[in-house]
This record gives sequence, C-alpha cells and structure tokens, in this order.
Amino acid sequence: MSEWLPVIIIGLVIGLVLGPVMWLKPNRRDRQLADLRSRAARAGITVQIQALPATAGRGTAAVYSHRWQDRKGLRVGWTLQRQRVAHELNFAGRWDWGSGPAAPKSAWHYLHQLLEKVPVNTYAVVATDVGLGIQWEESGGGQTFAQLLSALAEFGPLIEGAIRKPSPVRPVEN
Repeated sequence: MSEWLPVIIIGLVIGLVLGPVMWLKPNRRDRQLADLRSRAARAGITVQIQALPATAGRGTAAVYSHRWQDRKGLRVGWTLQRQRVAHELNFAGRWDWGSGPAAPKSAWHYLHQLLEKVPVNTYAVVATDVGLGIQWEESGGGQTFAQLLSALAEFGPLIEGAIRKPSPVRPVEN
C-alpha cells in the first residue's frame, strides 16, 4: 500500500490542476456564439446582451443591431415584442409594442415586412440610440444568421428614414 501512496497523490494533484483548466475551456455552444458575434462585428453589426421581454420569461439574449447612419433626429425607444398568443389587437399577429412608445406610423409598413423576414427564434425588434436591433436566441446555424443579417441590412436604412423627425421648414426671405 505504501508504494501506491505517491501514485495516488500524483493523480490527485494532476486532477486538481487539470480540473479547473478543463472547466474554463469553452464548450461547443460558447465557441459557436463567439463565432457568430465575431462574424456580426465584421459585418458592422453591434451585439449587446439585454434582458428578455417579459413575454419571453426571465433571462437575457443578444440583440444584433444595425447601426444608424445618422443618429440625430430619430424617434427611438420603441420595442416590438413577440407575444405568447396571436391576437387581432396586436400590431401584427404575435407581435405587439412593449411598455414604451410605439414606432412612428411612417415605419409600420417596413416593420410589417421586417417581421416576415426575421428568424423564427426572434424575441424582439428594438430601436435604440445605437441602431435597429433584433433580439434572438442565436441558434439555427449559418442560414438563420444570414437571414438575420439580410433583414437588418434591408430594413435598417428604410426604418431609419421612416423614423426621422421632419426637419423644420424655414421661411424663404425675399
């Protein structure tokens, strides 16, 4: 037994050293998220983690935002949230406004089109000072990611133009 004691001690020491190292090693899901977020950054998309809408439960999810070209004069601060049930009183089927203000009506046409193109695992569409964002589960692979990027690239500029406050008209001097 005394000759096995050093072997057991060495085994325990190796386990104590390798255990935490292996625990810190990113798993497959962490590597996928890092890859998605890196690809988003290369495409000019800002990624932020935000709390889920109340209708989606507790927790957080990433918001991928297409940055505004010119942030001045935009009416932002609105959120479209996926609801648990579709209802005719909602903005669009299962989508309705969050607790804040609604988007300007001039953007509603584009928002209806955007909602048809967002991935099925989308929780919310948000307009912040940063840009137009889509909060989603970050799942579904490359095709879903491409769908999200395409929707943001197509509708980001259109919605930006639609939510811009009209500039005041100055009288012409004679």
